[in-house]
Amino acid sequence: MGLFGPPKKRQVPQPDAFKERRSLPRWPVTALAKIRCEGQGEYVDCEIKDLNMRGFSVTIRTQLPQDCRNMILYFNENFFFTIDVTVVWQKEIQGKHVYGLKFTRIRDSDKEKMYQMMRKDFPGHLERYK
Repeated sequence: MGLFGPPKKRQVPQPDAFKERRSLPRWPVTALAKIRCEGQGEYVDCEIKDLNMRGFSVTIRTQLPQDCRNMILYFNENFFFTIDVTVVWQKEIQGKHVYGLKFTRIRDSDKEKMYQMMRKDFPGHLERYK
């Protein structure tokens, strides 16, 4: 026993539940796709976890090249997008690379195609976030 009684247990702060900080929440799509960085030869298989008009998160087996700022995001022959991105965050989970990418440029025609894809392939997602 110490001078002032038994030592008190130190309180460890508990992590808060995930709080969405985006002003425009992403649509949880979980879709298989392909990406190709400008100047690269072949498409790389990936999984898109969520997306919106400002960005998306992607999981791939290999790292993105450091200079990959321009890419094609390919879902199918009807829905592919030529975009400029910047990496906002990245982490490695079970040997796969997960990236949070923000659009630095996306054409208006690609935005419209993205809405069409959401209506066709992911019905109900758009209505949740209006």
